[in-house]
Amino acid sequence: MTDVVEPADVDTRVGTTSAAEASAPAAATGSRARRVPGTVPVFLLGVACAAAASAYTLHAGTNLDYGDAMAHLTIARRITDNQNPGLAQLGSVWLPLPHLLLLPLVQSMWLFSTGLAGSVVSALCLGATSAATWRLMHRLGLPLPAMLAGLVLLLANPALLYVSSTALTEPVLLACLTMTIAGLAGWAFSPRQLSGGELAVFAGIPAAAGVLTRYEAWPLVLAGAFLVAVVSLRRGRGVRQSAVWTLSFVVPSIVAVLWWVAYNQIVFGDALEFLQGEYSASAFADVFEREGELTTAGNLGLSSKVLGWAMLETSGIVLLVLAAVGLVTTSLLWRLDDRNLVTWLGGSTTAFLLFSLTTGQHIMVNDAAMPPGAYNNRYVLSALPWLSVLAAIGLAHVGAALTRRRTSTAVAAGQLDRGRPAHVVLLGGVVVATVLQNLYWLGDPYERMTVIQEAHVQHLAYVDTKDAARWLREHYDGGGILMDQTPDKSSVAPVLGLPIDEFYTRASGAVFEEAIADPYGHARWVFMHRSQVEGSATDTGLDRVTARLALDPQFHARYRLVYAVEDIGIYRIVEGLR
Repeated sequence: MTDVVEPADVDTRVGTTSAAEASAPAAATGSRARRVPGTVPVFLLGVACAAAASAYTLHAGTNLDYGDAMAHLTIARRITDNQNPGLAQLGSVWLPLPHLLLLPLVQSMWLFSTGLAGSVVSALCLGATSAATWRLMHRLGLPLPAMLAGLVLLLANPALLYVSSTALTEPVLLACLTMTIAGLAGWAFSPRQLSGGELAVFAGIPAAAGVLTRYEAWPLVLAGAFLVAVVSLRRGRGVRQSAVWTLSFVVPSIVAVLWWVAYNQIVFGDALEFLQGEYSASAFADVFEREGELTTAGNLGLSSKVLGWAMLETSGIVLLVLAAVGLVTTSLLWRLDDRNLVTWLGGSTTAFLLFSLTTGQHIMVNDAAMPPGAYNNRYVLSALPWLSVLAAIGLAHVGAALTRRRTSTAVAAGQLDRGRPAHVVLLGGVVVATVLQNLYWLGDPYERMTVIQEAHVQHLAYVDTKDAARWLREHYDGGGILMDQTPDKSSVAPVLGLPIDEFYTRASGAVFEEAIADPYGHARWVFMHRSQVEGSATDTGLDRVTARLALDPQFHARYRLVYAVEDIGIYRIVEGLR
């Protein structure tokens, strides 16, 4: 077994908290050069679980079910493979880091077209998430059986395993979140005073990476800064030193935000393009609101119900109950101990999601929504490591309470390093309960697991477009393809499996407008909707090729329809007329 040397945890006793006064975390006892055993094996276990999931989804053909997964692969590839290459291809719809991580892998057409480029990145991220969660539980002083239980609850989650086989951004977010919190825990419990540089490296940089991955990571930076300030002041370091440490943590994230704002200003001429542009989330939310479907906006009760339902069908009743036990026991026994403050950091993303739903900034649809459906429930996966840690803490406290060798005073003090027999029994119970939970889910995954349901809904929606894409891949003989890949169910570049610089798309820039105006001089092939897209969330979802050519008699005289399925048509220019 390979161990990673870590500073030992220190006594985190708080003068106002009796539990903290009585005891530091169990990990703080013993040698000050304490290691975190199992970090590398746990990382490899996480990678192996994701790899196994990827092998299954690749064989089943489901790793490209999500339209967003195909879009992320496409964005990464078109940075270098496009008629208008460059970093501007990152766009403003999504934050850039996941696409930059995909960039070297999607240079392989095989990894790009199979979606395995996303699988590789996500597998490494699940390994990082597993290792960081393990290190966090160790730094909180949890006994080994409780840590193993937390790991089981994390890695046995089918929704997480599925997402970790795709190019979706949630695995990258989870890795950044957990590494940030584990880094903050290492700083808070270090037996020596770590420098601001060390804090920036082990917590600030992962936080900045999260800031450039998904917006759910932004509130963690604020919560982490609060933790650093509080812990610093409790150590009696004074306001000045506390400010230095706090800035050491937040400066990397500030730099990341400034870079993103500057990028939007330079590329799009609007520093807030990502917030208010035509492709932004707010633009989609406005359409939902106009159609009366943004029912969570201004409704805290419905927002809580929708979020709670998503967490139930994604995390499962077993994990939620155990996490609730952990939340209650930490609140009662650890109170405002530093350990509790560190633990609560994991809830920042869930609080942000609830706030976003209530204020109409996020859209989430499931059986609890009005109207019901399946959309964006995968966002709640950001809570999974936090819930797993809470569950492990709850099991540790319960195990200690059930062990006769432990006194009530010791249990109240939060000393969790003993009570092994009870902990082992509880671990066995968690394994059995997790198996039963998964059997229930797998009995009807398309109805009982919202993340899998979302993927299946999109799988069905993309069937015709993917069939057309495969046909074109087999019959394409060069000459260029005019296609608007922006409309709904049109981002299928990985399935097409052709070099992106063969296409004239919106991402091609001015040459796309030229090709629409004069397709005969640019493209031998045209891939478009035969009638305009209906029910598009915004005007950006309309097929601009269809709008220009569908009713043009000259186009139909010079191009021949060679493949059609539902409303999708593939046209080839009549030889001799080009």
